[in-house]
Amino acid sequence: MGKIGVVLISHSELIANGLRDLVNEMNDGSVPVIAAGGTGDGRIGTNANIIQEALESLEDSCDHILIYADLGSSLLSAATAIDEISEENEELADKIQVVDAPIVEGALAGVVQACITDDVNEVIEVSMSVKDQHKEI
Repeated sequence: MGKIGVVLISHSELIANGLRDLVNEMNDGSVPVIAAGGTGDGRIGTNANIIQEALESLEDSCDHILIYADLGSSLLSAATAIDEISEENEELADKIQVVDAPIVEGALAGVVQACITDDVNEVIEVSMSVKDQHKEI
């Protein structure tokens, strides 16, 4: 149990920032949400250094850090960041988990649930449950 933080990784800085703004509309302020999108120089892509900095920024304030990511290579950049952290700070690395959920719906559901409970397994379960939602009119 303990405070949960969220890192949003997208190939687009605009998407990561916009998603942060969206989920924070439902956030009561108890869940820190960090956007880690883009390459840092305006291009589309991901940057392991940006992701590492985002993860490290939550170290002191969070007991659990959940990553929500968009495309496959964002996970490669996240893995690189986590590997680098592991070499320097195993305690921080142990706090980090990647959530296998759609980035928008999963992050929104996860942040809302993290406002209700500090049970990280429950937050992950709720985030992953959105895979079963169907969009129909």
